[in-house]
Amino acid sequence: MNLWADSHCHMADLRVQSCLSGWIDKAESLGIGYFLQGGVGPDDWDRQSELAKQFNDRIGLCFGLHPYWVADHSLSECEEAMDLLASRIDQAQALGETGLDFRPRITKDDESCKEKQISLFEMQLELSKVCHRPLVLHIVQAHDEALKILDLWGLPLQKGFVHSFNGSAQKAEEFLERGLLLSVGGPLVRADNQRLKQAVQIIPLEKLLIETDSPDQPPESFQGQLNPLSTLKEVAEEVARIKKVSTTEVLDISTRNLKQLLNLKEN
Repeated sequence: MNLWADSHCHMADLRVQSCLSGWIDKAESLGIGYFLQGGVGPDDWDRQSELAKQFNDRIGLCFGLHPYWVADHSLSECEEAMDLLASRIDQAQALGETGLDFRPRITKDDESCKEKQISLFEMQLELSKVCHRPLVLHIVQAHDEALKILDLWGLPLQKGFVHSFNGSAQKAEEFLERGLLLSVGGPLVRADNQRLKQAVQIIPLEKLLIETDSPDQPPESFQGQLNPLSTLKEVAEEVARIKKVSTTEVLDISTRNLKQLLNLKEN
């Protein structure tokens, strides 16, 4: 794997199947050629597996029950999916997305939805330790709750990363103290997101990943559109500006960080 890595994207998303081949070609023309997926639910895992067959070693599989999926399914359906996840996680490089999303539009202001998310998060934390897979964490408007759960249950030896981190420098330090990496994407490129820019200033490059979260969370250049894989370069350029290093250095270090996390061989 000689090309740079996108640490988090959703190439199995049904919205992008007609344009995916072109997006990959464009990304590869920029030197981007490895794409770690974000898991949503069983149907998504199946589509990821088909992509891996099609694109071979360019796809990193990540299976998990996303907080969105958990919110939209009954507890019994979630428990059945957990059994399936346990039987399939050995096929994947990472476990996720898992975590908490307490935004009202996700929880519908229903406390039982929050409790269900917490329960499934804890189950997946336990599985990650048993199967020795790093975590890909989705944490939105629930940082304090997630930190308490991580402290209670612990992390796998492989640790993991918080995807699309969009918090403060203080919150960044709290996740870093627990051995997690932080991944940033399109929101960093937005001119008004000074809080995240300040957080990136204090995150060591050796603890930082970059991602697109494609097809969501585009930078301003694609606002209102689906976010293509090629925008990873814009994220790298903004990190480079903040850290006062070259864009190539950011891409090199982020790719190396991801390879080490996933225990991928260096070519």
